[in-house]
Amino acid sequence: MIVVRTRFLFALFLFASLLLGCGNDEIVQQKNTYYPWESYLTTEIAYVIKQGNRLQKSVILDGEKEEKMLPDVDWKKEWALFLEADLNKAAYQTAYDHFSEPGMIWYSLKPGENLSVKKFVLHVDAEERPVKVEIEVEQKNLLFETHKKLFMNFSEGHVETYYIEGSQQMTWTKPTEYKLMGVLLPK
Repeated sequence: MIVVRTRFLFALFLFASLLLGCGNDEIVQQKNTYYPWESYLTTEIAYVIKQGNRLQKSVILDGEKEEKMLPDVDWKKEWALFLEADLNKAAYQTAYDHFSEPGMIWYSLKPGENLSVKKFVLHVDAEERPVKVEIEVEQKNLLFETHKKLFMNFSEGHVETYYIEGSQQMTWTKPTEYKLMGVLLPK
């Protein structure tokens, strides 16, 4: 009886040690299947904040235009749609076809896949830095349908301008169309 209890306690102790010891010192990082877009843009946000860029922003909503000069910008919020378009998410790992040629990387959603990012095209320079990014996003459900085209232009690997155009339609209403253009200016 004591031998059985001792073996049980030893086995329990061994199991607990293995369970508690696994992974405590290791940081699990997801391997990027696609271009590390979110990482690149997050680094670019830090650069833009350090540079202190201003933003000249034009918005057209259903034909009405508004222009603003913004000295302080929450860049993470401003570029949230671009950040959300990163393809390195667990659910996306096998969802895209990948085509590349010198100067261009193209990801296209495979037939039968139902994800919001339909196309991601990245033009790069000789140093593999972005020159231009084109992203198409679509979402559709019972309540609404939305289509967005996102563009970002770079110079020497840094954002110069970005452009978003899109439409959103709630069920039983007419679509709302919008365009947004941002130009980064030195402070």
